[in-house]
Amino acid sequence: MAVQEQKKNNKKGLIIVLSILLIGSVGFNIYSFLENKAEAKKAKEEYIELSDDHEEVNKLLEDAEELTKKLEGDIAEKDGEIQSRLAEIKKIKAENDALIRSGLSKDEINRKLKANLAMVRKLNSQLESKVDELLLANKNLENKNNELTVDLDSVNTVNNKLSRKVAIASALQVPQPTISSYKKRNSQNRPWKKTSLARRTDKIEVKFTIMSNEITEPGEKNVILKIISPEGKTMGNLNSKGENIEVSENGALTYAAHKQFTYTGKEQNLILDYVNTDLNFPEGNYNSEILIDGEIVSTLNFSLK
Repeated sequence: MAVQEQKKNNKKGLIIVLSILLIGSVGFNIYSFLENKAEAKKAKEEYIELSDDHEEVNKLLEDAEELTKKLEGDIAEKDGEIQSRLAEIKKIKAENDALIRSGLSKDEINRKLKANLAMVRKLNSQLESKVDELLLANKNLENKNNELTVDLDSVNTVNNKLSRKVAIASALQVPQPTISSYKKRNSQNRPWKKTSLARRTDKIEVKFTIMSNEITEPGEKNVILKIISPEGKTMGNLNSKGENIEVSENGALTYAAHKQFTYTGKEQNLILDYVNTDLNFPEGNYNSEILIDGEIVSTLNFSLK
């Protein structure tokens, strides 16, 4: 009985020891599992943090490139400071890409990524300030250009007004010409006699005075007389140069008299005669124009009975 009791006690002791070992093993495994889980969670958090830092650098590079697009034309390409900042940001991005693939410890990668991120943030801030500076300068230039355009338009307007005033001032003035009609006589001393009858008229005489004008340039000038009959046809057979032309039935524009004179700037008296002894002048109202170098300087109406 004593032996059996002893064996029984030994078995109980062994069971207790095994139970303790089993419990310890289970506890250790649970502890190891929890520890590994915590380390895995920490590693995941560190990876996420590394990934976030890396992505922020990439995003800042995109922001920097988009920022420079606000500048018109090739301003960004020509500005050395902007290109230098962009180049540095691109260089840091390439370094970060290489760090992610490197075999360095996570702590070392994390340290370098955070340092690079801080540098990129600084560069991006400097780039933004430079772009704002250039945009402001460009806006000021646009405003200045608009002001200059307005000033130029004003100057052109003034010049145009002055040109018109000079043109008006330089135009020769012929106030109130005198028109007379004459009948030809068989007398050498008094070959012409005034008449107001159309059927007796052989000559129309236009006397006028060209006023003095210091603005008008002196020199050779051409004066022509245009007479429009009561039927609305131009009379005479001269062109604007004073040359004889054949008058067709379609009523081509002709002139009655022409004269070339030298204008001196002083007051000058001139006479233009339209002589036609073969024509029966029609009765009615006539219109006349005096032109100097193609510009109408006087108009006057007269009538023949």
